[in-house]
Formats: sequence, structure tokens, C-alpha cells
Amino acid sequence: MNPRINALLAGLPESEYQTITAHMELVSLSKGQDLFLTGQIASHVYYPVGALISMMMDMPDGFSVETYMVGRSHLIGWAALEGPSRYRANVRHSGLAYRIPIPVFKSLLPRCPAHERAIADAMRRMIMQLAHGVVCGKHHSVEQQLIRWMLISLDRTLEPVIAMTHQEIAERLGFRREAITLALGRLTMMGYIDSRRGEIAVTSREGLEAMVCDCYWLGQEKPKPELREVGKAFLRGATADRGFQRTVSPVA
Repeated sequence: MNPRINALLAGLPESEYQTITAHMELVSLSKGQDLFLTGQIASHVYYPVGALISMMMDMPDGFSVETYMVGRSHLIGWAALEGPSRYRANVRHSGLAYRIPIPVFKSLLPRCPAHERAIADAMRRMIMQLAHGVVCGKHHSVEQQLIRWMLISLDRTLEPVIAMTHQEIAERLGFRREAITLALGRLTMMGYIDSRRGEIAVTSREGLEAMVCDCYWLGQEKPKPELREVGKAFLRGATADRGFQRTVSPVA
């Protein structure tokens, strides 16, 4: 597996690329695996090249929610370099990742200024996307938030499949399972996804992109494409469908 699949490594000058990759270890991550917990000091920095890792916030009452997902455009463990982590790093999608021990990583950074700048830029984008996620949760419907989450998932993995149950998605997003099932059922009927037991295959990314809210495009720093007829048809149907109104609220 080529390390340059990860965007942070893909654009490095050759000298920095060789410096970083000389200390990397390729590991296989399993769905449900915790790389480190809230309050722990991470032992490694991970560069996903197929795996998808969720940053989970665990509340004292047992409620957990995904605040961000890290895939091949980012790295995980950077925020815990100087002390205990403020989140739990949980593997959401099985796959491969390269890792470097934290002490080694910290010693390499002064020799890799381009890489340090790339990480800082990735962190800036992450903060921006987190802000858009807050806005999305306040102003957009369940299905729009779900579609945005699905598209971001696809952007961070290597295949058009989301290996999760309706219940798992509901828990990650903080909605009732019934609301997620209703939204996925609608998308299946429209032919944009194929929802099977424990797996969702996206069959029309174009259709999802036509339906997603502006928050997705703002977070990607891309101009919103012109709304296609397929998206207009969905929006007309969604307006008439009471099940897709904002009256379906997140779990408190």
C-alpha cells in the first residue's frame, strides 16, 4: 500500500517523504478498535490509507457522538502530542494505516517544515468543517445531515461502501434509529444507495451531491455545482414528505 495514498504524504518533497516513511510501520486496523481513549496519551500518530477513524466524544451519561472522521486526507494522534487526548479514536471502517511512534514523530517534525505546514493546514480545515457541522446540526434536516456525513465518509475512504448498521449510524450522528431508517429508505427508493444489512453501497454519488446542503461544499472548500434535475425532484418530494421535515430532532 503506497503511503502517498494519504494526502498529507502525497505532496511532500522527496527528501521529507523519505525521512518520514523510513520510520513508518504499516498496520491493519479493525472496526471497533480504539487507538486511544479520552484522557490517554497516544502512543502513535496514524496516517490512514484505507481505514476510517472517528473522533468520539464520550459523555458521563454514556452517550457518545462522532465529531469528526479521519481518513486518507488527514492523520490521527496529532492533537494528543503534548498531553492526554480530549477524544476517543475509534476505528469506524477497517483498513490499513501507517503509524509512527509519538517520540519519533516529534523528533522528525523540525526536519520536515513542508510536512508541518501541511498538517497545520489540515488542522485549519478540520476546525472549519467542525464549525460547519455545528451549523448543519442546527439548521438542516436529518436526511441532509445524513447525506453530508455519507459524502464525507466516501471522501475519506477508497470504496463507495459504508459498512455500518442503521443503529450504528444513528448513534454516531445522535439521531433516533427510526429517523435514519426512514432517510435511508427514501434514498434507496430513489436509487442513490443500496442499503443492505450492515452495509450501505452508494450507487449514485451525483444524486447525493445534488441533494446535500451547502455545508458540505463549504467544508470541502469547493463551489457548489449547479443543482441537477435529479436534486430538484428530490427536494420537491422532500417538501411534501412530513417524514423528512426538521420536526425529526436529534436525541437529547
